[in-house]
Amino acid sequence: MRRTGWLLLVCVLALAGAVGWVYQQQKAAQTKAAPPKPVSLPAGLLSRADGGWVWTQTSGDKTIAEVRAKEFSQQSDPPRVDLQMVEVKVFHKNDAAYDLIQSDKAELRTEDGVMYADGEVNMTMGFQADPEARNRLVHIKTSGVTYSTLAGKVSTERKAEFEFENSRGSAVGATYDPELRELQMHKDVDLQWTKGKTTMRVAAGALSYKEQESKIFLTPWSRLTRGTLTLNAASSVVSLDKGEITLVEAESAKGEDKQPKRNLEYEAEHLVMRFADKNTINRIEGERNARLVTTSDSGRTTVKAQRVDMDFETPAGDSVLKKARAQGGTTVENVPPKTASRIMRSEIVDLAMRAGGEEIETVVTETPGEIEFIPKLETERYRKMNGERFWINYGPKNQIEKFRAAKVTTFTKGKPKQPDSKTTSEDLLATFDAKTGDLAQLEQWTNFQYEEGERRAKADHAKLEQATERITLQGGARIWDPTGSTDAVTIELDQKTGDMVATEKVISTRLPEKKPAAKKKTSLMDASETLQARAAKMTTRNENKWIRYEGGATMWQGADKIEADTITIDRKTQVLQANGKVFTQTRERPKANGTAPVAQLFTLVRAPEMEYRDAEKLAHYKGGVNLVRGDLRVNSRELKAWFTEEGNSLKVANADGAVDILQTSLDRTRTGKSEHAVYEIAESKVVLTGGTPVFTDSAQGTTRGQMITFYAENDRLLVDGAAAEPTESRLKRKQKKSGK
Repeated sequence: MRRTGWLLLVCVLALAGAVGWVYQQQKAAQTKAAPPKPVSLPAGLLSRADGGWVWTQTSGDKTIAEVRAKEFSQQSDPPRVDLQMVEVKVFHKNDAAYDLIQSDKAELRTEDGVMYADGEVNMTMGFQADPEARNRLVHIKTSGVTYSTLAGKVSTERKAEFEFENSRGSAVGATYDPELRELQMHKDVDLQWTKGKTTMRVAAGALSYKEQESKIFLTPWSRLTRGTLTLNAASSVVSLDKGEITLVEAESAKGEDKQPKRNLEYEAEHLVMRFADKNTINRIEGERNARLVTTSDSGRTTVKAQRVDMDFETPAGDSVLKKARAQGGTTVENVPPKTASRIMRSEIVDLAMRAGGEEIETVVTETPGEIEFIPKLETERYRKMNGERFWINYGPKNQIEKFRAAKVTTFTKGKPKQPDSKTTSEDLLATFDAKTGDLAQLEQWTNFQYEEGERRAKADHAKLEQATERITLQGGARIWDPTGSTDAVTIELDQKTGDMVATEKVISTRLPEKKPAAKKKTSLMDASETLQARAAKMTTRNENKWIRYEGGATMWQGADKIEADTITIDRKTQVLQANGKVFTQTRERPKANGTAPVAQLFTLVRAPEMEYRDAEKLAHYKGGVNLVRGDLRVNSRELKAWFTEEGNSLKVANADGAVDILQTSLDRTRTGKSEHAVYEIAESKVVLTGGTPVFTDSAQGTTRGQMITFYAENDRLLVDGAAAEPTESRLKRKQKKSGK
């Protein structure tokens, strides 16, 4: 038993040793197989992970944001998560798109849910979940980026470079709100669109891009530059369509387009620019105090109005002004280099440009307006026109070719010492010299009327030849002033001299001169009475002091009359000449004491020509003269008639050359023949001399002598003879009655 107990004890010890040895072997194997013991974490580091980290922010069943990093470490002071090789996806509300933020390093503050990346950050906004949907991506490259997981906004205060909607640019400071799809650029914004060969550049103090509206808001100032075009403005709004600029709306805007041969300027309190393909401007609309200026070698044109709309052609990607419409208190001023400037005013004015946009082709008003022609030289006249409508056609170098107006009134400033002139008519057409731009011809028709000082005129049609300053009135033409009037089918008036030519059915009237009666002097045509005339043609010169009537001319003053083929009056020399079938009729005037003749008595004279000199009160008839006064007739080659000083009554008549006198009455006939005869009206005395005068009285017989005097109103007869030629007198005796 004792040996068995000892053996059992040995077995137990052996078993215990074996178990211990196995345990040691297993423990050694386990120790050898166990992972190494981790290094102790630094103070403040709560945890760390390598090989990939994901953090998701949700709201209900929707994912708001997802943050991924290759390395992750969580800090305790301040509480944050440091991330390496970070990607952040911020999902839009409808989960149809998301924004991607990438950075090498970032930290996530767990207390406020803000992630911050100090280094370089690349952001791409607008990834579409649907691969077939169009991605309108916004790319931003910057640093110092803050992303709020609570607000969902991304921001930085540092310089940022970005690309969106076919543009690229930079700014200092930016904020992106994925919920609103808005990108804010805080200052120093510089943005460029490149389409085709031309780049559109936009600069502003600040920028706001609203993706949902496809609009860019520029504040508080903005500047757009495209090639030679520059627009400076206060705030402005840029509208986009598929990455293309379609519209720019600018406040307090001023633009300029400088080309080698033309310069275009425009401004307005509110300005709209509309774009065609490749960011080319095809229309500009200016509102409130709008202004358009085109400048070229041919001059400068300035348009001012409450609204100006400009349409552009877009050849080869350029914007060339084609036409413009100005509305609301419009003023159009055209200043050529050398000729008169032109200022047009109207409510609505349309301008069309020639090809190339350098020169104006037409200007049209749709409302009543006014145009001024302001001269550059003293030799040019100031002109102004008011009309219901204007049409202006321009030639090369912005020179006016034609100017039309309806229901127009014109005003022309007179030259020194000359009165101003004014015209009115229903229609007007002016043509201009193509080389100088000066007015060449002006036509007005339908109810034409003219005023120049005290002179007035009217006609169916009027034409002004500027080079000669000659006005032609046609159709029912009439011209008048305080001294009288002239009516004719056609009247031509020389503005420089005041000379006038009237043709066809001419009728003129000269009113009495306004002089004191005590100083009044009369002539063959009494200046104190109205003088009228009729002829086929009338010409006046030297301020109406020289007048000629031609073609069946007739002048009359009461019962006094002059008829001839041609009548010429020279008021300066006080000479009247009549030629061709001359006929004069003068009446007996009252005596100086006011005693009127018992019966009205006329002196009628016919001759081929006559000249009257008022200084001598002498009318000289030539070429075969016939005088008739009551029952007395005198024929001669020439006749000189003197008139009284106090009136135009005949005083003395001297007949020369083959004088033949005939006096007839109921009971007898008296004749006289001589080379010379003197007829003294006051005594009714006729004196015959020269060429052996002969006097025959059908009741008394024939008398011959060197000088024979007889009295037309009685039977008195005087005969003066010479010693060598005794007087011969034959008396006719009465015949005795048959049977006595």
